Amino acid sequence: MSISPKSPNISWLESYLLPGLIESPAYKIDAPKVDLKIDQNESPFDWPLELKEKVCKALMESAWNRYPEPYPKELESLVAKHVGVSEGTILLSPGSNHLIALILSIFGPKASKVVLARPSFPLYESHCKGSGIPYEPWTLNSELEYDIAGLPALPPKSLVLFASPNNPVGNILPRRTLRELLTKYPETLFIGDEAYLEFASEPYTELLSEFSNLILIRTFSKTMGAAGIRLGYLVAAPEYVNQVRKLMLPFLINRLTLAAVPLVLADVAARNQFQSVIDMTITERDRLAKELSELGTRSGFQVKNSQANFLLVRFSTQEACMAMYQHLVKSGILVRNISGGAQLSGCLRVTVGTPDENTRVIATFKTLAR
Repeated sequence: MSISPKSPNISWLESYLLPGLIESPAYKIDAPKVDLKIDQNESPFDWPLELKEKVCKALMESAWNRYPEPYPKELESLVAKHVGVSEGTILLSPGSNHLIALILSIFGPKASKVVLARPSFPLYESHCKGSGIPYEPWTLNSELEYDIAGLPALPPKSLVLFASPNNPVGNILPRRTLRELLTKYPETLFIGDEAYLEFASEPYTELLSEFSNLILIRTFSKTMGAAGIRLGYLVAAPEYVNQVRKLMLPFLINRLTLAAVPLVLADVAARNQFQSVIDMTITERDRLAKELSELGTRSGFQVKNSQANFLLVRFSTQEACMAMYQHLVKSGILVRNISGGAQLSGCLRVTVGTPDENTRVIATFKTLAR
């Protein structure tokens, strides 16, 4: 017989919790059964079998009964070399979303003001709400672009978190604009979420040597096809790394990640393959955007220019948006329905897939939008 834990009095339970957490919904995504899943901005290409076999061999030779390194300094050094930054400026994490939550928890409570891009990655706002961190939105303009005129006032000791390329929109904050902001607000901490930087033309790495008020967050999930490996990283001055590490729990980087990432960083053929995937994705993104845009001109929807591996498609009405979403699902294609987000009514997000997958997406759009 299984034991069912007794439920507590709800009022008593909620007395322990912050109001924002009580009001926040749990993370949830649609998961209908389909054969083409392009809703989570994953790479459409898995690792080569021979590379997986090398990883499995290294994993088999490791001791599973022993904890991994509490903080894998050797892997941090390898990542630093890969990124082109100095030792001591990398902090690893099981995914960049973990770093986002951790940084907000560390620097947010004592910031004079927390400013979050909107619309952007929903974790920014949900974590602040659930953790009781007050914030103001930096709302994108009507074209869903960053607009300095809409940036809230930034007193000293403010914190600004934004994504570039920005999920789910695909827009960027130009490097020259960030340089202007870093110069104008030297006492504001800017946190750039660069999860999709390899698909864009303006990474921020060079700004780290010019400005001390910048932290960058990145991941191996997208361009290295390593969403299942779970490795994100922070790039910043050692003073930031040292403080964030204090609240980073030890042993978070598991043995699979420790076996896989050094091998892929050392494998020239694998790195070349990942670069070819990036190049193909950019080409296919532009083809998909062009063909859907031409269709949308006749059918009443718009496709946002993107520097990521996805496209935002905006319909003239919410009804038209949901009709296309349901049509795609019935056709075996799952895209991300983001139409419930702020400023995103009537919007779907479509991840760029393989050439054949993208051709299928275009054809499926055409059958409803003709």
